This record gives sequence, structure tokens and C-alpha cells, in this order.
Amino acid sequence: MKNPLVTGLLNVYLRPGEIYVSQVPTLVSTVLGSCVSVILYSPTLAKGAICHAMLPSGTNENGFRYVDTAVTVMYERLRNISKQSLDFQVKLFGGANMLNTGNGSTGPITVGQQNVEAALQAIKALGLTLVASDTGGDRGRKIFFNSTTGEVLMRPVRKTM
Repeated sequence: MKNPLVTGLLNVYLRPGEIYVSQVPTLVSTVLGSCVSVILYSPTLAKGAICHAMLPSGTNENGFRYVDTAVTVMYERLRNISKQSLDFQVKLFGGANMLNTGNGSTGPITVGQQNVEAALQAIKALGLTLVASDTGGDRGRKIFFNSTTGEVLMRPVRKTM
């Protein structure tokens, strides 16, 4: 991938609880800890969508903070752009264990793990297939998504403790 920071695209910073569905070529960036980003990209449309979801499930009364709701809404909005059949490339990032409260096998399941599982379930429920992911661990991630090409650049965030 070429350096996404020098593409001349519109730059958007995605905050927690937000989704972005591209209408114009955009470079979307966000920083994730236990939150997750699901990216849906349609090569047919050369458009994509991304969420920054904070919790596994719920309704979108408070924005798109819930994984299941955010993924479904992004999918529907991209499908509504075109009447033709679309193939989606799906990517998933985030879900870190930022508080070191357990790893799921010896302790309680973490919020990050719950978010990843909810994302995988939402992706499967829509009949989509994951093509790339980087999840879990104990470090955050900064991601850059090019909505025109579907490319994602991911950088680990340095631990502060």
C-alpha cells in the first residue's frame, strides 16, 4: 500500500460510536482499544463503510456504539447505493484486552473479546466472509482505511504502562 497519508483524499477521523459510509473518496482513521472496527468494501462500487463500535450488542439510540447494529446499518446503506448484486470484502480490527482482566481461557471474557465475537456473528449473519483481521492482544491499534481502494494500514499503538 502506498502511504495513505499523502493520497490527497478527504480525511475523516472516526470517533467511538460512529460509522462512515463513503460517498466520495476518503481516508478514514480511528484509534481502537477494546473497541472494534468492521470495514465493508465493495470493489464493484469502489466504496466502503467503517464503524468504531464500543459494545457487542444493542440498539442505535445512542449512535452506532453497538457492533451488531453498526455492521447491519453499514451493510444496508451500501446495498442501497446500488441495485446490482455486490460482493463485499470484510475486514475486522481491534478488540484488545486493554485492562488485562483475563484472557478468556482462565478468566472472564473481556469486552474486547465480546466485541470481536459480536462482529464475527454479525458478519456471518449477513452471509459475508472475513478476508482480513487483526484482533485481540493487549495493545491498541490505529487504522487508516482508503474508502476507494479498500486498503487498510494498521499500526500498533505503543503501550504506555
